[in-house]
Amino acid sequence: MIILIFWKWYYTKGVKNILFAWKNFILFSVEYFSIPLLLKTLFSPWKRDITKKPRGLDLKKIFEYISFNTISRGLGFVIRFFTILVGILFFLLTLIIGCFIFIIWLILPLIFIGLLILAFFLIV
Repeated sequence: MIILIFWKWYYTKGVKNILFAWKNFILFSVEYFSIPLLLKTLFSPWKRDITKKPRGLDLKKIFEYISFNTISRGLGFVIRFFTILVGILFFLLTLIIGCFIFIIWLILPLIFIGLLILAFFLIV
């Protein structure tokens, strides 16, 4: 009787819990790396660090303004781009490992029974 309860739990609640945990890991990977937000702000300045446009026609200040804001946007792009790449790699790794764990979860009892039968025939 306990074996039937185990099988029922293993292939109903157990599978449901594995899928729920896998979904949480996937959502975590997307939220932790903020991939949608980083894509929206990909070309924004790093930490919103910009200088105000200078008044007048001072070429030195205009050049400083343009170069600082360009460097700030470039730095923001590079950091966000690599963060997005790491987030996507983590997301894909989560998908692959989760799929592997789910398949192992489904076939593990069958492997155990097969090994018990093999051990029985090897002993006899």
